[in-house]
Formats: sequence, C-alpha cells, structure tokens
Amino acid sequence: MEWLKDISDKLVIWFLRSTSGFGKELTAEGRREQRQWREQRLRNLQGLAQRSKQHLSAKDQ
Repeated sequence: MEWLKDISDKLVIWFLRSTSGFGKELTAEGRREQRQWREQRLRNLQGLAQRSKQHLSAKDQ
C-alpha cells in the first residue's frame, strides 16, 4: 500500500511541476544551484534514514 502512496505523490509532483512552469525563469547558474540543494536534501534524508535504522536495531538488542 505504501508503494501506491509513493507513486501517487510522484505523479502529483510531476503534474504540478510540468504545469506550473517551475524553474523556467532560472538562469543556468540558478538551475545548477537548485540541483545542488536538491542533491544535498536527498543526502540528508538518506543519512537520517540510515541513522534511524541503526538506532532502531541498537534499541532491539
């Protein structure tokens, strides 16, 4: 069931971005900066998920 929510979230985000013109006003430098921020947020989320898993596994022991 979680996969269905994930797919619907991605479809809504794709639809909103494709119809809103999001990012079209950015310069090449602005697009590069947005991409870097997006990558940083993803790394932060992945690190948070990893620490959470480690914390839970340590708690179970």
